[in-house]
Amino acid sequence: MLQEKLYAKLIEESKGHLTWLHLYFQGEPFLNPKFFEMVSLADQNRIFTSTSTNAHYLNKQNVDKVLDSGLKQLIVSMDGITQEIYEKYRVGGKLEKVQEGLAELLNRRQQAGAKYPRVVLQFLVTGQNEHQIPSLKEWAEEIGVDELQLKTTQIYDFENGSELIPSDLGYSRYLPNGDGTWRLKKKIENKCWRMWQGAVSTWDGKIVPCCFDKDATFVMGELAKTSLAEIWKSNPYFSFRSQLLRDRSEIEICRNCTE
Repeated sequence: MLQEKLYAKLIEESKGHLTWLHLYFQGEPFLNPKFFEMVSLADQNRIFTSTSTNAHYLNKQNVDKVLDSGLKQLIVSMDGITQEIYEKYRVGGKLEKVQEGLAELLNRRQQAGAKYPRVVLQFLVTGQNEHQIPSLKEWAEEIGVDELQLKTTQIYDFENGSELIPSDLGYSRYLPNGDGTWRLKKKIENKCWRMWQGAVSTWDGKIVPCCFDKDATFVMGELAKTSLAEIWKSNPYFSFRSQLLRDRSEIEICRNCTE
């Protein structure tokens, strides 16, 4: 997550127009010792905050901090309803710990009479866990989450197929060609709303176009050197957007994206 000083600089520069802040990118946000302070700073500046967690650090102490921080949305990733299936995707994860932490948060929120954070249970549907969707829906309703999201999974090198592609293609980003190969379900068009809606910052303040740029290949600028407003209107950003509108297929991070 963004370094503390750069984060404070970003909030100060953006608080007049920033409405929604996602406090996560590549990693577990609860590992940041300053996480709750960062949430509170944004909340104090009337910015809606959201984060995504694997919920392994959602213990009793952190549940209280979540409720006190002003966090408005908590996305919990849980890709299986039994340990055997859960750990196929979340390697090394403990489903029981996730479920206990989530139950603790929901119970404490109810006891406090609080509305936030809104809890979203996110389930990446794969060929390994799709059969558990009925049981998942029952459990989600029983525990009282605010929303259950069944999400399609991004798969690298999907062209030759993968066991992660669900048999129910309604939950797949990909379709079979009939010859053993696969293609994107949605046709890639030369447009993307994300380029004009927001941006992503890496932990060290590099601004990249979106969350698909996981390795910060397309750096538009650096917060340590300039303001976000200047980066937003910079030549690198203009060139990237222009290339996207001209021929999106030429941009590596856009080739396996269904936005």
